Amino acid sequence: MKTQITLAALLPALASLAPLHAHAASSSTTEDEMVVTGNTAADTTDSAAGAGFKTNDIDVGPLGTKSWVDTPYSSTTVTKEMIENQQAQSVSEMLKYSPSTQMQARGGMDVGRPQSRGMQGSVVANSRLDGLNVVSTTAFPVEMLERMDVLNSLTGALYGPASPAGQFNFVAKRPTEETLRKVTLGYQSRSAFTGHADLGGHFDDEKRFGYRVNLLDQEGEGNVDDSTLRRKLVSVALDWNIQPGTQLQLDASHYEFIQKGYAGSFSYGPNVKLPSAPNPKDKNLALSTAGNDLTTDTISTRLIHYFNDDWSMNAGVGWQQADRAMRSVSSKILNSQGDISRSMKDSTAAGRFRVLSNTAGLNGHIDTGSIGHDLSLSTTGYVWSLYSAKGTGSSYSWGTTNMYNPDGMEEQGDGKIRTGGPRYRSSVNTQQSITLGDTVTFTPQWSAMFYLSQSWLQTKNYDKHGNETSQVDEDGLSPNVALMYKITPNTMAYVSYADSLEQGGTAPTDDSVKNAGQTLDPYRSKQYEVGLKSDVAGMNLGAALFRLERPFAYLDTDNVYKEQGNQVNNGLELTASGNVWQGLNIYSGVTFLDPKLKDTASSATQDKQVVGVPKVQANLLAEYSLPSMPQWVYSANVHYTGKRAANDTNTSYASSYTTWDLGTRYSTKVSNVPTTFRVVVNNVFDKHYWASIFPSGTDGDNGSPSAFIGSGREVRASVTFDF
Repeated sequence: MKTQITLAALLPALASLAPLHAHAASSSTTEDEMVVTGNTAADTTDSAAGAGFKTNDIDVGPLGTKSWVDTPYSSTTVTKEMIENQQAQSVSEMLKYSPSTQMQARGGMDVGRPQSRGMQGSVVANSRLDGLNVVSTTAFPVEMLERMDVLNSLTGALYGPASPAGQFNFVAKRPTEETLRKVTLGYQSRSAFTGHADLGGHFDDEKRFGYRVNLLDQEGEGNVDDSTLRRKLVSVALDWNIQPGTQLQLDASHYEFIQKGYAGSFSYGPNVKLPSAPNPKDKNLALSTAGNDLTTDTISTRLIHYFNDDWSMNAGVGWQQADRAMRSVSSKILNSQGDISRSMKDSTAAGRFRVLSNTAGLNGHIDTGSIGHDLSLSTTGYVWSLYSAKGTGSSYSWGTTNMYNPDGMEEQGDGKIRTGGPRYRSSVNTQQSITLGDTVTFTPQWSAMFYLSQSWLQTKNYDKHGNETSQVDEDGLSPNVALMYKITPNTMAYVSYADSLEQGGTAPTDDSVKNAGQTLDPYRSKQYEVGLKSDVAGMNLGAALFRLERPFAYLDTDNVYKEQGNQVNNGLELTASGNVWQGLNIYSGVTFLDPKLKDTASSATQDKQVVGVPKVQANLLAEYSLPSMPQWVYSANVHYTGKRAANDTNTSYASSYTTWDLGTRYSTKVSNVPTTFRVVVNNVFDKHYWASIFPSGTDGDNGSPSAFIGSGREVRASVTFDF
C-alpha cells in the first residue's frame, strides 16, 4: 500500500516553524548561552556565485574521505548547492555537468543506468547510497542528497566486481550543527507545483541526538500538454552521538514518482538511418495514461567509531525495495523520413528489485621508520533479488504515422499502469568482497597505493513455480596500483593500473547453442591511466589520459557462446572548477573519447564506434555576480554532445547538439527571514535532440538500437525561506 504525501500533510510541519523561529529570535545573549538564529550565513553562502563548485575532498569507499588532490582517480562531485541553485530534479539532470557521464535511458531518463567513459553501467554494482549498493534503474530523489561523487574509473579493487562504468556514490543529507528550517516553494511549466521542507538540528541541548528531515510534494501537469508529474518524498536521517568519536546513524526514505503522457522509446532496425529528433512536447507522440509509476523504499544504518586520531572503523547495512510499473508507447522508426509504427505492451521487465547490502571497514595509519602507511581492511557486498511478472500483459497498436506530424492516440485499455500480474522471484545475485589496501608515503613527494580485493559471486535463477533452474558460483581477484608524485604541495601527478572482475555473460537458452544457459567465467576489465590534479588559486584543475578494455561474449561459428570480443575506449578528460576572477566561477570539463568495438560478432562492426557514445562531450556551468552586488547571481550552462554512432556498422549517426540553460537568483530578507528567489530556463532555444541512444547488445551484433528524446524548453522558478 502506497503512502500518500500531499501539500496538506506538509502544512503542520511548516506551521511548526514559526514558533521555533520566534523562540530563537527571543533568546537572550549571555556568556553561557548560545543564540540559535538559523543558518542565515550558511544560506547566503549556499546561494553565492559558484557555491559548491570546488571540491576539497571525496568519499572513496574503503579509503575513507580523502583530499581531492591526493586521490589518484579522476572524479567529479555535484553538490547540494548546485542541485538547489540549478533546480535539478533527477540523476540524469545532475550527470550533464560531468563531461564523462551519461544516462543510458533504457526505460526512460528516470529509469536508466548512469555510466562513465562510454561503458554500460549495471543495475546495482555501480550505484551506492552512503557506500551501500542501491538500484540505479528507478527514480531517485535528489532533494535528499548532500552530494553525488563520481569516480570515473575501474573500481573493482575498492568496491568489488562491477562494470567499468565508474562508481556513483550518493551521499545523503545529515543532521546540521545549527537548527535548519528551510522551506522551498516551486513552479515549473506547464503547471507543476512543488513544496519542499528541509529541517535539521538536534533534539537535545547536548546535541547527542540529531535529525534531518526532507519532505517533498510535487504535483501537476508536466512539460507536455495533458501529462502528469507527481513526486512525493519523506526522508529521515538520525544521528546518535553515543560518546565522543562514536556515532550511530539511521536513515529511511520513501519516494513515489509518477510520470505519464511523455514520449516513450524509439527503436529502429540496423539498416534504418536515425532521423533527427521530433518535438518532445508534441502530445500526440505520447499517451496521457501511459508512463512510469515507481516507488522506492530505503532503510540503512551505520556505526562509525574512532579509536584515536589514527584508527577508525565503520560498519553499515542497507535495504532497498524498488517497485516499478511501466507502460509506455514504443515507436518503431520505419525510414529516415520519420514514419513510425506505434504499439504498447504492459511491461514484462522486472517489476520489483530488492537489495540487501553491507559494508564494514577498518582504517588506520602506522609508520615504519620514515615510511608512512595508510592501511585499509574492508568488506562490501549485496544480495540483489529480481521479481518478475507471471503474466504477459496486454498489447495494443495504433498503426503507422509520421513522428513529425503524428496522429493522436486513443486509450485502448483501462488506462492503468500495471506490472503484468503477480510477481515471482526470478533470480538472486550475490556478491561479497574483501579488500586489503595500503597507501605508502615514501617522501613528501613520492607515494604509492596498492589495493587488492577477493570477490565471490553467485547467481541463482528460478521459474514461475519457485523451482531453482540454475546456479553459478564464481570468484576472483581484482588489483589496483598507483604511483603518485607531488610536484608541489597542491599539485599531484599519478599513473595507475586497475584490473577488475565483472560477472560473466550467460549463453542463450536456444537448443541450437551447445552451451545453452551456461554462465561464463567472470569478465576481466582493465584500465591504464595517467593523470594530473591541482588545487591552485581557488580552482580544481584535472587532466586524465586513460585506456579502458572490457570484454564481451557472443556465439561463434560452432554455436558456442564464449568470450571473444572487446570494447576499447581511449580518452582524455580535462576539468576546471572554481573561482576564475572576482565574481566569475565555472564548473567545466571536456572529454575526448575514441570508443571502439574489437573482434565483434559481425565482421561489419569490427573497429566501429560504440553506439550512443560521443567522441566529444563538454559542459560549462558559469555563474557571475557583481562584486558590489553578490546577492544577485547570473548563471548559464552550455552542454555539448558530439555526434554519436546510431548503429553498430556506423552507417548512421545522431547529429551533435548544444543546449543552453540560463538562470538568475537573488538573496534578500523578507520580514527578516533570509529568502532566495531562483529562476532557470532549461534548453532556452528549445533544441530537439536524442538524449540517449543505446545498442541492443555490447557485442556488435548489429541489432536494433533504441533512442529517447531530450526534454524541450522548460521554466522553473522557486523561492526558499530559511527560517
